[in-house]
Amino acid sequence: MTETSLWFGAKRVSQWEELMRKFSESHKEQCKSVSLDIPRVQRSVKQFPTGSKYEGTWDVLGMSGYGVYKFPNDVIYEGEFEDGLFHGRGELIYPSGEVLKGQWKRGALIDRNLIFSDGLEYSDIDWNYCRMPDRRFTIEYNTGLQPAGQSYMTPEQPPREIPIGYYDTGDGFFDPKTKVVYSIHDLTAIIRSPSVREQKWIIDNCRTNPLPPLGPRKDLYEEWSEPLLNLRSKEHHPSTIISSKSMYSLSYQDMEDIHEYGTCYWRKPSEGPWTKRFITFES
Repeated sequence: MTETSLWFGAKRVSQWEELMRKFSESHKEQCKSVSLDIPRVQRSVKQFPTGSKYEGTWDVLGMSGYGVYKFPNDVIYEGEFEDGLFHGRGELIYPSGEVLKGQWKRGALIDRNLIFSDGLEYSDIDWNYCRMPDRRFTIEYNTGLQPAGQSYMTPEQPPREIPIGYYDTGDGFFDPKTKVVYSIHDLTAIIRSPSVREQKWIIDNCRTNPLPPLGPRKDLYEEWSEPLLNLRSKEHHPSTIISSKSMYSLSYQDMEDIHEYGTCYWRKPSEGPWTKRFITFES
């Protein structure tokens, strides 16, 4: 083989590749792949430059096993780790009391269950909490409704005082001027910036200070007509319709007809057409 063929014809083999080949052939049994069980050790609390801290088990690759990780905003993750990432079962515990229980895979949340501070569990399917027709808070499920004039304004009792000009979002106070949510305990500490859609929702639904006058909610009212009675005609004519105020003048046979055929009335929501309803009576 000429020098030219070494450079342009055949592939030139490194002396290190040749040495590794000879070593592998002479140590075939010893070089079989085996699973590595990296030992985990408990270390003291680790403080990170970001302001977070971790206390738990470690291996040579980082946080691994079980531990507690605290973020700078006081949110705490307690659960399983692998290679420095959330991996396995764990819980995110928020300062306001909410708990997010979940299953993580390499840092990604793949299954979750949100529990509010009052014990209420959130559901992704058919979430009807505090919506018509049942607008009760969790505390009202447990203790019952209060008399008129003493209704609960919030699920937390007693309600916290809202700074003037702010809105209570539950996890903090929203300022419509700066468009951010501040900490309940420190109005100079920003905890998050809601989206434009959430900002509108906060202004439309959350408590504020001063509280605007609360009048009747017309969208929650319904208008009903006077009940009308459908009477069977003995001549097979269409049923006779009379006002319920005239019931005192009905004969015994008429009353039997009413019990057989029922009562007709009209119903109209505040924002919708009149609809006819028919009630049948059991003898």
